[in-house]
Order: sequence, then C-alpha cells, then structure tokens
Amino acid sequence: MVYRTFAVSILTLALLGTAACDPRWDKGEKALQETPDSDQVCRDPLSDPEVLREQRLVDEALRKALLADDPDPVAEAGKALEAGDFRLAGALTAGGVSTSIYGAQCRMRGGVASRTVRVVAFIDETAADKPGPEHLARAEKFARGYNAAVLADERYPYADVCRPFEGEVDLAPPVEEERKEPLWSDRPFGFADLDPLPPSPTLAEVVRRGSVARLDRMLRTGKYDVNAPDLFGMTPLAWAIAYRRRGSADLLLRADANPNGAACQTIFDRYSPMQVARAQQWIGMLRRMQPLVSEDDFNSLQELPRLSAGDIDRFNQGLDDLNKRFEEQFRGNRYLTKHRIYFTVDAQGNATACRIEPSTTYEDYDKQICELGLEELNWKPARGVFGNVIAGESSLFVGVRTR
Repeated sequence: MVYRTFAVSILTLALLGTAACDPRWDKGEKALQETPDSDQVCRDPLSDPEVLREQRLVDEALRKALLADDPDPVAEAGKALEAGDFRLAGALTAGGVSTSIYGAQCRMRGGVASRTVRVVAFIDETAADKPGPEHLARAEKFARGYNAAVLADERYPYADVCRPFEGEVDLAPPVEEERKEPLWSDRPFGFADLDPLPPSPTLAEVVRRGSVARLDRMLRTGKYDVNAPDLFGMTPLAWAIAYRRRGSADLLLRADANPNGAACQTIFDRYSPMQVARAQQWIGMLRRMQPLVSEDDFNSLQELPRLSAGDIDRFNQGLDDLNKRFEEQFRGNRYLTKHRIYFTVDAQGNATACRIEPSTTYEDYDKQICELGLEELNWKPARGVFGNVIAGESSLFVGVRTR
C-alpha cells in the first residue's frame, strides 16, 4: 500500500500534494525530495532572475502599448524571435493560461505553464470589466497576429509542439476527469506530422524527429548540454521519451542524460523524463532508467489517493456542522490537539476503513468524523511507481479542543 499525509484544520480541510508531479506533501514532515546542493547550477535560462526581469519589463511595455495603441504584431514577433524569446501570446482565463484562444495550440500534457506565454489579457467571467471590451478586442487582434507570425517563422523551434488552431475554446475552469490509461495514438506531447529539420537544429528537435545518426554526431562534438531544459521545461531525454524514440533515449542515457531532468528539476517534476515515461505507461523505459536514480526517489513515484476540490468543500461543510454540534462539549477546553484521520482506499477508489490516531477524548466525535469522511470523500485511487492503480492509504489532520 501507499502511505501519504494531508493536513486539516479544525474547520478547514486543506488538501495538499494531489498533483502527480509531487505526491510527498506533509506540513509536519520533511519531504522525501532532498534540497539541491548550494553549488548546484540550474541550467534553465528561465530561472535566471535577470532573464525573468527582462521578460517582465518587455511584457509590461507590451500591455501598456495595447492599452493605448495598436502595436504591429509582426514587428513585435520579429523582435522577440531575434532575442530568442519563443513564448506565444496568451490570456489568463478562469481555466488557466491559454494560447488556443489566440489561434495557437500547444500539445503539452497538463497544459502549458505560464512561463511559456506572454500574457496580453486577463479574461474571466466578468470580461466586460475594466480595462473593457475594446482593450480585449485589441489584445485578441494583436495576439492572433503575433502568434501567426511566430508559428510561421523558421526560427521558431517548436513547430511540431505548437500549431495554428481555429475553433471554439472553453474558458471555464477544467473539470477533473478520471485519468485513463494512455494510448500512443493519443500523443499527449506534440503532433505526429513533423516538419523537416532546420539548418541548425537543437538536440530536442533532432530527438523529436528520431534522427539517431544526427543525434550521435551532435553528441560526439561535446558541445551540447544533454540536461538543459527548454522553454517547456523538457530536456532532450524527456522529449525522446515523449515521442517514444527509444534509440535517441538510449543514446542520451549513455551520454549521461539525467532521468530526473535538469539540475533545477526533480524526479517529481511532471516534465522530468521519469514522469513523462510514467505518464505514458512506458514500463520498459522506466525499468531502463530505474538503476540510474536512487531507490528512494524511484519508490517515491507512487501516488497517494487523491481528492477533488468538490469533495474537500463537502467535507469542510460537514466538519463545520459537526463541530457546531459538539460546541457545548468543546467550550472551555484549553488545548488544541492534533489528530490524524486515516482512510484506507481500495484500487477502485472506495474508502473501506477509517481510524483516528491518537483518538480524541470524544469517542462519538471520532466515530462521526469517520462516518462523514466515508460518506463524503470520493477518492481517486493510488498509483504505483509504474502508474498502475493500487490500494493505498492517506491521512488528514484535524485539530480538536480537548480537556
């Protein structure tokens, strides 16, 4: 079984660590992940404070220009590409960061991170609020022209990852769905029809096209950092695994590519090579990389049973009502004691047992908390190191006023 922990206050439930990329959270305990050494160099350019500062400045200037005028999207795209800035224009919506709303679809499992996008507008359910519909219309016109210019430029190195898109975009917050076993035809990363290699390709571009001989020649030069992440946080090894390029993956591993990803990543990052292989159920590749990581790290790929936000809200409400019913008994108690509520969850996501350790001084209260949890909490089952569904156990913290 998998054993993990959550945290709950006396009136509020805070579910932590439900994402597959990092299932090891517990406020009261040290996470399994070690803190990087102080002399470890993060080779991600977008973690460089100076790069981030420069991007923030140019993005703020662009947003100000959009408020006052109609900047030329083609000229702005040219300036960005010349500076090596390959971010697309996007909007921050209720459903997260979106480039599709402006005609560019990036096929990345879990969606694109905010760092990959130049946010030119903020769109929510009150889109008519300031800065107003005129600005939003101007921003859309600019962003569509900008993205079209970037995607059409031969300098853009992610033409197989991000493509022009026309269609309806749902701006509502995403509804969590039951994860299904992935199929190779699903292609959670990139598109099947790859363009020819550019004259001076990156390692990742060569890897995605499966050109093993070209990759071998590039690696032999010793000029390339096999663990350098790109705009999306993917290393060449992560892309090789995402595109099921076994030959390229083997070459990179022999060249000391790290299954954990870049120096600033960990095995738990959703775009680390190990997580990409696990998400795609490429068991053979996981076994190939297993000896190259620590035993603790590999075993920690297991995921605890997860809860949805709706379950948390219902449990919070029920816990609040329960505490009110016991208000008279709690009144005057001096100490707030912390207790864990353990739920055993089977491979179908059904909570089959509950216990509280240590028990409170109110036996009936303990019983009703367990009854509430068993009734209201609908768990997503735990998953093993290879992504297979397994039974597991998770715990919640509850604070209780006791004598």
